[in-house]
Amino acid sequence: MPALSIPTLRLARPAVPRLPRTAWIVAAVVAVLLIAPLAYVLFPAGRATAVRPGGSRASATTTATVPINSPEAAAIPGVEAKTGLRFSGTCKPNIACLSFASQMVGQEAAAVIFSTASPGGRQCAGYTYRSGGSWHFLGAVCGLPGQLSPLVGRNATVHVPGSCANVRDRGSLAGRVVTCFYDGTVVHIDGGPTYADSRIWWHETHGWMAHDFLIAP
Repeated sequence: MPALSIPTLRLARPAVPRLPRTAWIVAAVVAVLLIAPLAYVLFPAGRATAVRPGGSRASATTTATVPINSPEAAAIPGVEAKTGLRFSGTCKPNIACLSFASQMVGQEAAAVIFSTASPGGRQCAGYTYRSGGSWHFLGAVCGLPGQLSPLVGRNATVHVPGSCANVRDRGSLAGRVVTCFYDGTVVHIDGGPTYADSRIWWHETHGWMAHDFLIAP
């Protein structure tokens, strides 16, 4: 008998179009541009956050120009709160803001001077002290550049209604009292600041006085 042969079916493979190399490169770039924003949204923990000592956020300008755990870093938020102005490394013309003018650093204490860049040319002094290895804000005063007090080289007025302020032979409550000044007495600050016994101290001609007696109420 004649042999029978079964015909075989051959399926044609689909032809994959060849793309030029430039098209693949463009496709890869587009994919990266689409994936990056999606990853930013899905993984917020990877975003950088600038934090001031104490836990509050700082502006990019502040963290870029102010060393962490420094007298300046401690003074900025306190002076901002007192004045309602924001700190900037460079203030734009005719726009009031805070910028550094100078500072006096003593023993565990400092006075940081800010310019307000306002038409009146006012300045503010932020007083800070170091305790436990960290700098802390004590208070601030504002006024015309030549009127800020207490500062070394300036006169200061004693404020102690109905009593007198002790002057000691060293900047400490353990110092011996050498004299006492009544309210309204003008003294000349020639040394300081220093921090001891939870107080900032300034030196005048006769001895050391506590910061609180030299700040207007």
